[in-house]
Amino acid sequence: MATSTNRNHRERRPRSRPPKHDFYISLLTTALLALSIVRSQETDEPIDYGNHNPEWEDGPSSWEEFGHDNDPSVCGLPVLTVEEWEAGKYWDGNKPVLVKNMTDGWAALNHWKKQEMIRRYPDAEATMGDGRRVGEVGPDDAGNVLSPTTVKEFITKNMYHPLKYFFDRKIAIPNGMLEDCHPFPMPTRAFLENPETGAIHALSKKKKVNPKPPFEIWQDHLAISIGSDLQGLSFHFHGEAWNVVLFGSKRWLLWDYARFEKNVTRQRHFALAGEGAPILSSAEWIRQLYSSPERMYEMRTHGHDCIQHAGEMMFVPRKWMHMVVNIGDTVSVISEVGLEKGEGKKPEDFEYDPDESSDDSEDWSSDDDSEDDGPPPGWIGPPNGWSSDDSEDE
Repeated sequence: MATSTNRNHRERRPRSRPPKHDFYISLLTTALLALSIVRSQETDEPIDYGNHNPEWEDGPSSWEEFGHDNDPSVCGLPVLTVEEWEAGKYWDGNKPVLVKNMTDGWAALNHWKKQEMIRRYPDAEATMGDGRRVGEVGPDDAGNVLSPTTVKEFITKNMYHPLKYFFDRKIAIPNGMLEDCHPFPMPTRAFLENPETGAIHALSKKKKVNPKPPFEIWQDHLAISIGSDLQGLSFHFHGEAWNVVLFGSKRWLLWDYARFEKNVTRQRHFALAGEGAPILSSAEWIRQLYSSPERMYEMRTHGHDCIQHAGEMMFVPRKWMHMVVNIGDTVSVISEVGLEKGEGKKPEDFEYDPDESSDDSEDWSSDDDSEDDGPPPGWIGPPNGWSSDDSEDE
């Protein structure tokens, strides 16, 4: 079995900082957006938050502030080829990895360019909302934190709104849009090729059945995220997932579940500025909290701080806490174990108020490997998803 654990930095393609003129274009775009907001406030006209740039690459980028070169002492992840990813079945492991050249041959590289995506899939439905809040409560239970939108409406009217992020795990993706991402990465592709993968004969039912419950099976559904510079979900964790960037870049901070599995105090101290403090957006967490000695130690010793470029896939193991910051206009697709094909959301899905609900999630145990009566939560993130094992702090 081929691996590249010892080649995690050498195999990375060189990454230079954006040319000076690109940096100034980003500043100019940001300034023009701010000017339009001021003028709208003065004239009571609706603020135009639309992305009117020709392509994704023409939008503002915070590379100067948030980009880095993935030095092994900072990132430390193995960088695999697609062949190594599949031969090693790394999705069964408990360590993050980056996989390069995952989008080779994908029609989405052309069909999902900004203007072409709007032309082909204007009415593809999804939701938008504040990435900080969605990371806090989870996209499936965000309720009125989210609002319905379409690809065209979001891009042309809302993409540069600071509290609007296009992310939906239950999006009813048009078939052509899904086919743009073929061949799917493994293990998602295995289900598409044969939904009975892993199934066994059950004589009592006279048919094949999968011994795993649905929430443990990699199925063929993809989620889509589209967001402007500095957007991204705040700290959260969930089941195993992969994320492929088609356009733009993402900065990832990943923290080992073993560090907070039985120590909720450590988890709170890591994620929050203090007891009762609000959850910060990903960008603000990096700006305000990351530099503390305790957090820096945790990330350098038990975590990873990595830049994911277009064409690369990030694998996030089960329950590893993570946050993401977009660098530039960013488009990505995601698969998570247990996600079934989306059917879209109904009007009543947006009436739920997560702030007024009873916090049943505080009773969730961190030990989902014990005998379960049902599936684990579909989204586990602070504060509602924190471990309930306070008595086991170490």
